[in-house]
Amino acid sequence: MAARMMLCAAIALLTSPGVWADLPDPTALPVAPAAKDSASPGISLTAIKRRGAQRLAVIDGQEVAVGGRYQGARVVRITENEVVLRRGTDVTVLELYPHVEKRPRGK
Repeated sequence: MAARMMLCAAIALLTSPGVWADLPDPTALPVAPAAKDSASPGISLTAIKRRGAQRLAVIDGQEVAVGGRYQGARVVRITENEVVLRRGTDVTVLELYPHVEKRPRGK
């Protein structure tokens, strides 16, 4: 009889929602780290294209070349993985892969 009561108590505890309430959801996506540059919230560098010798940045779906303007800022440089925008004295660097760190391959 005591074993049956213990089993019922264990089942009641394990099936109550309060027991599992503090556990994180294992299927939830990880939280993205905060952006380094708070001056460009919402601006997204999607791609960098090449047309011959010319590089084009795709920022929020709009293609912009060096010297072109995006939301009042001038594109001053486009490299293989970043775009530099300047608005007056403010400089904003948009990275294509902001969370990827390049390291030499170990041998």
